[in-house]
Amino acid sequence: MRYLTTAPLLLLLFAGCKLGPDYERPHLDEPQSLLGDTASGDLDQLADWWQKLGDPVLAELVTHGLTNSLTVQSGLQRIRQVRAQLAQSSAGLWPSLTGGASYSPGKKYGELSGAGYNATGVPSDGSWGGTFAGGFDATWELDIFGGTRREIEAREAEVAAAHFSQRDIKVSLSAEIATAYLNVRMLQDVLAVTHANLTAQTQSADITRKRHEAQSASGLDLANAEAQVFATTAQIPALEASLADMILYLEALLGELPNTRKEHLMDTASFPQLPEALPTMLPNELLRRRPDVHQAEAALVAATARIGAAEAELYPHFALIGAIGASMPTPMHQWSAFTETLRIGPRVSWNIFSAGRVRAQVEERKALAEQAALAYRQTVLTAYREAESAWQGYNQESLRSDALGRSVEASQRAVRIARDLYANGYSDYMEVLIAERTLLTAQDALARHRALLAQKLIALYKALGGSLE
Repeated sequence: MRYLTTAPLLLLLFAGCKLGPDYERPHLDEPQSLLGDTASGDLDQLADWWQKLGDPVLAELVTHGLTNSLTVQSGLQRIRQVRAQLAQSSAGLWPSLTGGASYSPGKKYGELSGAGYNATGVPSDGSWGGTFAGGFDATWELDIFGGTRREIEAREAEVAAAHFSQRDIKVSLSAEIATAYLNVRMLQDVLAVTHANLTAQTQSADITRKRHEAQSASGLDLANAEAQVFATTAQIPALEASLADMILYLEALLGELPNTRKEHLMDTASFPQLPEALPTMLPNELLRRRPDVHQAEAALVAATARIGAAEAELYPHFALIGAIGASMPTPMHQWSAFTETLRIGPRVSWNIFSAGRVRAQVEERKALAEQAALAYRQTVLTAYREAESAWQGYNQESLRSDALGRSVEASQRAVRIARDLYANGYSDYMEVLIAERTLLTAQDALARHRALLAQKLIALYKALGGSLE
């Protein structure tokens, strides 16, 4: 009982003793500016940003993917795994109790005269004899030098890292789903533009054919008109194949079977509404929001804690041990043959000589901590670079909107004029051909620009850390 009373006092005495360095966040230099001087939106834009783009189909796809994606489900199992590992390490602070029983058979007793037992109490009927033993063993290792507590500290950091990894998965997944969805819409727009141009070109070719039959148009004009129709027609199968592939990719991101969403996506043609202002953000806000930065820091915390866990192996291990047991012969014929044992006391073990293995392990843990610190710094630099790059990319792409819109308008006027001139005999069909090709190129560029601009906005949301949970 004295040992049992002393154990809690020893735990209290050494509770604050933990070998190894305590974690300190590395000092990081911050950029002088981030996201330029013109970003004026609210950070609330980052919360569930896909809900704010005015596209119910996109909102439904992202919400569904964040719940049902196989990548998300795998991340949840990773969290479950590290929580179980934490529970295993935490169990090291508490006593362990094991029980056991055994039976050792003896030799057959010889036949002796007389009934019952002979003079020594041994059965005289020729039965088998043996010994039954059972008991319990208890061990309580005292974490005097903090090795177990450092391991628990490392496991807790790994649990935090798993949670941040799961959030990073969701940020990346929501951006991938939205990007794939925008590519679907872009290809639909390009297909619609191509079909519209094909219709107009077919009409022009029909007119040219009639004029050629009336000998008011040359065979060259007819050949050029038909060549343009065939060239535009040839683009459609490739675009449709790309659209089908993109829908399949989107369905895979959602964790669904092929063609689950195809019919619904083909029947709708909505497009996200982009905000007029971009969110502002300070460097410290960026690091607070980016889950990959938190994950890298948690990995550094774990690596730092494991230095102390390794150093604890250089010192003695103290434990309280106890055992209680009993044994008896069988068949039981004399209570005086029943024996019991009780043992309790301290135990000390010390790995005095290990050929430098433990010290080498400590050096290994220190090197791993240095690598984790460098990885953390690299993650922060990457976060700054990605945020600034995404902001610049969106702003520069937005500057193209007006010019591309005007290009389409001018090309449409050029086509109308070229067709009127050709119909009235003031020009050959080459002018119409050039104007139609220019219009198709301009419309294709504008459709792709709309999707690219939205994708760059999504990249900005992702670079800024996405939604906070």
